[in-house]
Amino acid sequence: MTSIRKDYIWNTIGTSANSFISLLLLIAVTRINGIEANGIFSICFSFAILFFTIGLYGGRIYQVSDVTGEFENRTYIFLKFLTSAAMLVTSIVFVLINNYDIDRVILLLTLVIYKIFDAIADPLYGVMQKHSRLYFAGFSMTLKAVVGFFAFLAVDILTEDIRLAAVCLLAANIVFIAGYDIPRVRSLEIIGQIFKGNLKPGMFLLRVSVFIFSFALLTNLLVNVPRYYVDAYHSDEELGLFGIIIMPATMLNLFVQFVIQPKLVPISERYAAGDYSSVNRTVTKLILISLAFGVIATFLAWFIGCPVLTFIFAENLYQFKVGLTLVVLAGTINTMTMIYSNILSVMRRFKIQLFNYIIAVVSIFIASAVFIESGSVDGAILAFVIGNAIQAALFLISYQVIYRRISCK
Repeated sequence: MTSIRKDYIWNTIGTSANSFISLLLLIAVTRINGIEANGIFSICFSFAILFFTIGLYGGRIYQVSDVTGEFENRTYIFLKFLTSAAMLVTSIVFVLINNYDIDRVILLLTLVIYKIFDAIADPLYGVMQKHSRLYFAGFSMTLKAVVGFFAFLAVDILTEDIRLAAVCLLAANIVFIAGYDIPRVRSLEIIGQIFKGNLKPGMFLLRVSVFIFSFALLTNLLVNVPRYYVDAYHSDEELGLFGIIIMPATMLNLFVQFVIQPKLVPISERYAAGDYSSVNRTVTKLILISLAFGVIATFLAWFIGCPVLTFIFAENLYQFKVGLTLVVLAGTINTMTMIYSNILSVMRRFKIQLFNYIIAVVSIFIASAVFIESGSVDGAILAFVIGNAIQAALFLISYQVIYRRISCK
């Protein structure tokens, strides 16, 4: 099997496992602990992912598209330690401001630390990808997800304590980073001392990556603003129901990740060589694939979405048939946003992206304030759809304008 085929297969499997673990955990919590526990777990996990954007701080996009060697890999790793510390501090401040009870604080901080180790692993995966060993990363993500999920499930079944189960999820992550990720990276490259001589280049990398970080943070806000409003105005049960309905849309982002991640390095190389028409053909192909997948997902959501989710979660969700279909449709158009954002980042077109994301987040804040207090879950769905539609339209226009401009030079 060729390296690129391994990359595609294992990146697909690993990214899928890493993304689906949140869905599987929600199913387990709902079945074992009930819909109210689902509401608490879903918002804690969602906020942990929101804080994860601070620890991740731009992720691998800048690293793997750095084909000129602007920064050493050890600088990318060093930065993740700094941003992970900021992630932890920010999450502590957040729980203090919101005056959460001790159970929610313990669960949220445990999940935050779990995601901190994901943030530290990400630049290690970047090293693997740049050495054409993306399948190492996929294999690692698969093992972490499988072992972590079954450890969580076993402890939750035995104790019905989602906090203790979350600790086991965290432990599995630590074991695989120490026992698999670090040895694989060392076999590919001598990284050197992470904390020596990296402060100055790390601070420079922090500045040049600020746009990509901002995009990730604002993207997560787009999902979490409605969830936060539901938590503020409604019960844990309604929070849990919204978490279930919104899950299929967030799963669609998985599709974009495993389609575009292996393409980032070759796209970056073609763009650096000035082969803009080839880049555009690839982008068009990716958009058409994602739209085709999304259309199928939308039809499935309308015809079998509610029966399937009702069966899986053991909660009556038939009243949300229209809402679920709209959410999946919004997730479909969001895949366009993710593709265009990745490509515009390769092109180093950051300011226009920041503008687009800010407009989208402002729109979802306004929509959430207008619709959620009186509309509950239905209002949150409407706010989510509005925000994603505005965002996708802005990114489509931005890419077309920029491509026409550079192709005419």
